[in-house]
Amino acid sequence: MSKHPALVLLDSLNNALLYALETATCLAVFYLLYHFVLRKESSFQYNRFYLLAAILISLSFPLLKVGYNPENTPSVLNSLHNVSNEVSKEPIIEPKGFYSVTVTANSEKPFLRWWETVILAYMIGMIALALRLFIQMRSFREFLWYKRHNTRFKDGYFMVKTEGSMPTFAFFKYLMWDDSQNLSEAEQKQILDHEKVHIKQRHSYDIMLMEVLKVFFWFNPFIYLYRNLIEEIHEYEADRTAVKANGQVAYTRLLVKLVFQKMGIPQGSFFAKSKTLKRVNMITTQRKINWFKLLIPIPVVALLFFIFSCEADLKTESVTISESAYVYASFGEKDLKPTPKNGFNDWKDYLLENIKYPQTKPQGRLEGEVSVSFIVNELGEIKDVKLEEGIGRDFDNQVLNAIKKSPKWSPGVKGGFAIPTKIEIPVTFKAS
Repeated sequence: MSKHPALVLLDSLNNALLYALETATCLAVFYLLYHFVLRKESSFQYNRFYLLAAILISLSFPLLKVGYNPENTPSVLNSLHNVSNEVSKEPIIEPKGFYSVTVTANSEKPFLRWWETVILAYMIGMIALALRLFIQMRSFREFLWYKRHNTRFKDGYFMVKTEGSMPTFAFFKYLMWDDSQNLSEAEQKQILDHEKVHIKQRHSYDIMLMEVLKVFFWFNPFIYLYRNLIEEIHEYEADRTAVKANGQVAYTRLLVKLVFQKMGIPQGSFFAKSKTLKRVNMITTQRKINWFKLLIPIPVVALLFFIFSCEADLKTESVTISESAYVYASFGEKDLKPTPKNGFNDWKDYLLENIKYPQTKPQGRLEGEVSVSFIVNELGEIKDVKLEEGIGRDFDNQVLNAIKKSPKWSPGVKGGFAIPTKIEIPVTFKAS
């Protein structure tokens, strides 16, 4: 019997909420590691890779399911994994009210249940941000079309003169140049050197990735936090290249000279966008790269993978005897159906003692249901034992041999006379 559509929806919502929780947990762990260990390191390319990898890992680990053998795993890790599993087993939304239907006079269904409100709010937020991103990209495209006569291609990028309508910034292969600023040739060169790094290092791909993630994970504050961190790393990386080409003193003077400017397209990378004091401090402070710190994320990634992506592969095997056998005869109220002489429970215990899960490598499936039919004759003897449905020779023989050696039954009685009765009973093998 299939589930009620509302139950299916609630299951999906529970899985989505659990995924969001696990993703946020991974992002939080990676952020804390970055803040306390890597933030002040001058390995900008490594930090950029770390932040992007942290996002992709946090989004993918909760989706992966890899089995492991707990017998070969330290008890501390098993305990940690068991705690995380206990948390994930608890449903966030209890599907109350869907297993049974109660009709009450003058009762009204609420306009929206709280979980329906959650779904609606998520959809509204996602659509609003997607629409906002679409409008921004469309506006940028229209601006490029409007300024096409002021666009020149050089050194692998398009320079678009904005005439003061937009500040200087880089977006993919477009360098928007505010030619209304009063800058010397040396200062213009410094800004150009900075912006060309954004283009060559393809920083806009990182920003657009974060903008797309914001559409789907707009409710997650870590997405906004990581976007700011990645943007900050971009500026540090571009500053370092510009300093090498123009000198530290001249470049820092230019940074201090320029005031913060507002930008029409927030997806771009532009010269005076980041916090000036932090950039100046990063430029003027000489730090030696601590390679040991760069290796710390490796065990953290391994631990998060174990917690969120691994599942214990428990090798438990069981045999189940159904308590409802199929009787191929019709019996009235005064008739007696065939039954084991000491009751079905004793007969079931007998079968469980004599039917074992095959220890050798079985032929056929590893689990399933074996159905066997037999005749209980007028004397209560079990005869004509046949296999109706099997899953493999080793499994089938276990059931057949046990039933052939079974104790006598009380025969079926119909109209005052004992009659032979055909019975079919399923035996379930399970390996989990």
